[in-house]
Amino acid sequence: MRLRLTVALTTAVALVFCLVSTPTPAAAQAKVEKLVFASAGFEDTNRFWMVARPDHLQFDPFLETLLEVDPKTGTYTPRLAEKWQASPDFRQWTFWLRKGVHFHFGYGPFTAKDVAHSFALTQRPEAKMTLGPFWRGVEEVKVVNDHQVVFYMKKPATTMDYAVSRAGDFRIVSKAQWDKEGLEGFDKRPAGTGSYRYVGRQQGISITYERQDNHWREKPAFKQLEFRIVREEPTRLAMLLSGEAHIADLPRELQKDALKRGMKIFTSTFPVDWMTVYLGGQYYLPGDPAFKPDVSWTNKKVRQALNMAINRKELNASVFAGKGTPTYVTGWSDKSEGFNPEWASRFDKMYGFNPARAKELLKEAGYGPGKPLKFKVVAFTEPGESEGPQVAEALGIYYREIGIETEIEVLDWAKVREMFRKKAIGCCIWPNIISWRPSEEWIRTSYWSKSPNHHYENEFIDKHYEMLTSAVNPQEREKVARTIGDHLFEEFADIPLFWFANEVMANPKVVSEWVYPGLGAGRSTHFHLIKAAR
Repeated sequence: MRLRLTVALTTAVALVFCLVSTPTPAAAQAKVEKLVFASAGFEDTNRFWMVARPDHLQFDPFLETLLEVDPKTGTYTPRLAEKWQASPDFRQWTFWLRKGVHFHFGYGPFTAKDVAHSFALTQRPEAKMTLGPFWRGVEEVKVVNDHQVVFYMKKPATTMDYAVSRAGDFRIVSKAQWDKEGLEGFDKRPAGTGSYRYVGRQQGISITYERQDNHWREKPAFKQLEFRIVREEPTRLAMLLSGEAHIADLPRELQKDALKRGMKIFTSTFPVDWMTVYLGGQYYLPGDPAFKPDVSWTNKKVRQALNMAINRKELNASVFAGKGTPTYVTGWSDKSEGFNPEWASRFDKMYGFNPARAKELLKEAGYGPGKPLKFKVVAFTEPGESEGPQVAEALGIYYREIGIETEIEVLDWAKVREMFRKKAIGCCIWPNIISWRPSEEWIRTSYWSKSPNHHYENEFIDKHYEMLTSAVNPQEREKVARTIGDHLFEEFADIPLFWFANEVMANPKVVSEWVYPGLGAGRSTHFHLIKAAR
């Protein structure tokens, strides 16, 4: 699995990646024409530049990327780009594009102009995609010819292959369509190059697609695909059991009911998701007006107490069916750049379940029976993130045991994101399931003060993040990334919980096999690889 960034370039050597694409084998004849996926929902739009990575589930069938994520190995392989090359300083990335690829609805061949156009969309004022700051680090996109394009970066971009792959959020759309129809035409019927083409959406209800029979590589088993947006978890289960849906995104506690009724679990190839509880309002840069000293967890002892109040073993068993493995520092797996094995040996003493010590820490911080700590726990659901409300409820129980009063509120993800982007979330903590990304990208997203999505900032992180983004030597990068991880570990910046694989439930009478890596934006990806039951 290509998780740890291996910067094999030296200052004198460039890498060229080139693999031969293998056509998808012919699929068995499906018993049903339309495959229905019941999803927890997402921010409902055709504008890929407007939403976070989990919401890219809706784009995966019809909008392709320059690079693929291999469903079995997790490596980046050719897709719309046949090969690619990075300069020794990682500031110039060249892509050679596939010939013979055509956009849906007759909008002509895919060329480098479409890559430049898609990039231009990421620069629009309203763009709020997850990797937005990365794309604003592009100095120029140069079209060399119809099948060669070069990205010139302002700084070294060691994570470019991730950003332009199925794991990132850079989708290729048609310049010809935009020139002819503009944003209005794009919103109505966006043209992509995927193995499914867009049919339409009922806002907040469903999105439908149909198979593109003359696709350049893939042929899905099912003629049609529909994502049904169903926020209520029991309703998604009922749809699966009744046959109204054939695949469903379900919390693990409901998976047991589905298994008893003959349904089957399909699991991502890799454990790619982590669950962490985030603490709002940690803005420690000198002079930041968003810093509020009355936010209780700006006191380190409170942050440690909130960690030690949680029985992680019990929580894992009750909410995640025991399938989680420990997260020691948020975002770092044992294959991530900068992972420190010492975190595991120190974790129990610093973070482990100890309600008595948690009460002592709260008392030392000035809280107790006469002055109880009060705050709100916010939860939401997104594709592949169904357990948020259950974790929030469990937190309320654990915290009540040490004298903390909490209020649980379930909101739309867009509302939560707006709160922390406006730095107006010091009121709250929130559990969130986030999928793996390179260490540098995770630090940028959540801990760099210039990121619109960050919830924790200080001078130490900013200084070392700048060092990391300027480094290309593997040993130097490893050292700096570990230094940042060590800092977050020592400061109890978050409440890290578990790593686990992405899982969905499906009817085995309709779906026989689905191999997907979980690394893709939207988690449940590679819909063309869903095999029909015979």
